[in-house]
Amino acid sequence: MDKTHILDTLVASVESDLSQATEAALESAESATHEEARSEGKYDTRGLETSYLATGQAKHAAELQESLAALKQLSPPEFGPDSPIALGALVTVLSTSGREVYFLAPGIGGLEIDDGNGNVVTTISPKSPLGRELIGKRTGERIQTGGGKTILSIA
Repeated sequence: MDKTHILDTLVASVESDLSQATEAALESAESATHEEARSEGKYDTRGLETSYLATGQAKHAAELQESLAALKQLSPPEFGPDSPIALGALVTVLSTSGREVYFLAPGIGGLEIDDGNGNVVTTISPKSPLGRELIGKRTGERIQTGGGKTILSIA
């Protein structure tokens, strides 16, 4: 599997998500300060709710920006058969669901990427339960997250 292709696809996806999140945050901020959002009474919370939404969307956009910067700086290392799992690793595990392939990416996870050969690679973050469990493990070890998985290979 080509890690460069996976990383490029991931960067493009995060750039697209960032563009949408930034636009949504700007629209929410504009709505929060619009004249129609002004309170009409002490129980009218439209403006406050819109402000909370704008703040949340701005925070999401900032998190995507940080993830994008980390992805662009990542130079996936080469791993040998005895290397411990770290950022940039492609990890193949065997579970009750069959073979699964994960790409350990900084800051972003949950995206499924076609590796170009018809295989699906799921991105995971080191902050995720599975990512935390995988970091530092080696080929042949078992992990308990998700019903017990055996690490088959690290690339």
